[in-house]
Amino acid sequence: MAALEKTWRPQAMVESETKGEAPSGFSFVRLVRPKMSMEILEPVKLESSEDWKSITSELDHWGHVPKEDGNISIMSLLEDERGLIAKIDYDGNRWLAEFLPWGSDGKIQSRTQNSPVEMDVPCGGYSWNGIDLIILREIREYSEPISVKLSKALGENNLKDATDILYNSGKYLGKYHSSVESARITPMDQKRWNVRLAVLEEIIKTNTIWRAPFTSDTPCILSLGNIRFNDISIKNNTYSLRVGPPRLADCLLKPDCEFPAIRDFACLTHDLAQLHYTNKSNLDITKLRHSLIEGWSSTAPSKWCSFNAFYAHRGGLVVWEYEQSLLDILESISNQSELPHPAIDIITKVIPFQKKMYNNRFTAAISFMSIFVGFSTILQQIPSSLGDLIVPAICFTIGYGTFLLYRNSSPLPENPITHL
Repeated sequence: MAALEKTWRPQAMVESETKGEAPSGFSFVRLVRPKMSMEILEPVKLESSEDWKSITSELDHWGHVPKEDGNISIMSLLEDERGLIAKIDYDGNRWLAEFLPWGSDGKIQSRTQNSPVEMDVPCGGYSWNGIDLIILREIREYSEPISVKLSKALGENNLKDATDILYNSGKYLGKYHSSVESARITPMDQKRWNVRLAVLEEIIKTNTIWRAPFTSDTPCILSLGNIRFNDISIKNNTYSLRVGPPRLADCLLKPDCEFPAIRDFACLTHDLAQLHYTNKSNLDITKLRHSLIEGWSSTAPSKWCSFNAFYAHRGGLVVWEYEQSLLDILESISNQSELPHPAIDIITKVIPFQKKMYNNRFTAAISFMSIFVGFSTILQQIPSSLGDLIVPAICFTIGYGTFLLYRNSSPLPENPITHL
């Protein structure tokens, strides 16, 4: 363990002397910086089967995990920005043990149980006080992550390959959402979502304020929470989504709410924007997003990808891409790294976008007033002839026409905010 760099620790945060509880084999660490703090649990030592037994001795387990009397050996240790990764051999079978330093929302088992069979899900895991600390999966032989193929297509400006990849990626995300539709659905949580945005804006000190009147077509579901093209693989033309560890931002600002399916989709559209920027692609981002949207809409529950769900005047996709940008900036601050693109570009476009939406309210006001006058005219004097219906008919026509104009003034979801 001493040789590991612990890259999952944010570089701009320092270790506090605060002590907390930890299960056997783990150490409690509290990291702080101004307006930020996080608590993590790290394995003290993992070199032998005895270390593994010590680490798991006080943890609850679910699914398929190694038995205490089994033959376990530690093959190798790796690490990434999400935590420690151990390759273990258990009775001749190779497994991947992913340690979650900041835990999870406690729903990994539920996601696993309700996922389509083709998804790459954990076969089991360990938890402590209801928090997932280790997830296990049998090592599968997949080709390179789809992000590598997508980056190559973007870098070579290969529109056909890029759109095919995006369509299929969206399609398999939609399959997951259809699979969990019957698992758990609760009404949209507008209050908590807006409070979360306010907290993010306060921490980051952005000059933007965004509060959305979310639509009922975006209910809370058993969402993935964090999905990137790195979490999608392909083998024999079969795509597989990976249920993996949460991102760092989920510890810096722990969610106190559940999220809609469109937030998962926003993770992919935001990741597409990052790959498009990184690879300096000349491909039309609108066409790329359109393919991703078509793929997701082809398999996801129709209500969750409806016009209302994407409708920007009611939050839509754009507000969740805004949240993803805030989370990217939050992580960069915790690491004291360069502010990320295109997150910064998106933030700078928020105020002009909001002004445009505000100006559209004038059209909505005309629609409301016209319909109101039409009804008032009828109520004041009940029509006795066709001639008495002329004024109400004109009002209703104007009201309905301006209502359609207002609805259509909402930008299409394939148009990124940076291009509006």
